[in-house]
Amino acid sequence: MINYAHTSGNLSTNSSSWTPIPGLAVKLPEGVGTNALLILNVPNPYATGNNYPGGSFGIQVNGQLQAPTATFTYNEQVPPSTGRIPTTLCMVVPLSETGPSTVVAVWQSVRNSTINLDSPATLTALVD
Repeated sequence: MINYAHTSGNLSTNSSSWTPIPGLAVKLPEGVGTNALLILNVPNPYATGNNYPGGSFGIQVNGQLQAPTATFTYNEQVPPSTGRIPTTLCMVVPLSETGPSTVVAVWQSVRNSTINLDSPATLTALVD
């Protein structure tokens, strides 16, 4: 089974707290002894700011942030241009034995920068 969601339109955040990425949520079925492969693909993000800007991405399952997370930052304190830094996060999580689970992609700012998405990002869950 494949569950899939994608963003649309231009999105941005400068939140220093983990915030849901609009449009990136999927449901996992209940399962005993079964895992799901979660893939968050953010192919063209960029960040703006004046203190080594960047962004972090994560995945929450039923409201709990999972490890690992993914982060990108620029090498210059004030980058002369906002190059794209593709970011992909993959993880395996067990299915809940007590009911369906909600999976949400989240993001947060690094050092008060603004993260921008102007092309689709995807959240995919593969369950065998």
